[in-house]
Amino acid sequence: MYDIKALYEAGSVEEAICLLQEHPQAQIIAGGSDVLVQIREGKRAGVELVSIYGIDALRGVCYDEEGAIRIGSLTSFSHIAADPIIREKIPVLGEAVSLVGGPQIRNIVRSAETPVMA
Repeated sequence: MYDIKALYEAGSVEEAICLLQEHPQAQIIAGGSDVLVQIREGKRAGVELVSIYGIDALRGVCYDEEGAIRIGSLTSFSHIAADPIIREKIPVLGEAVSLVGGPQIRNIVRSAETPVMA
């Protein structure tokens, strides 16, 4: 199975920072698929993990205060490809991300209710 010492799940950026301060050896994971393969292979045995997957503030596409386009680090490729901002301003990016991996990889999201920020 998986040799994981501990898994902590952060619900906010602030909580993730606190968890990392409390557990300085912990590694950050988002989805964790690559990390879980490495743990199963014994490459990261006994690791502590901090999951940021539940931080909805890290999802979506929007304009920041300066008018630059911001793509959250947890935004799925499918959401990027379908987002109206991307379609209007950077259509080549939407086309490119629609070619990454298979549908399972492009659609990794927390839940069906997670909205795309616009």
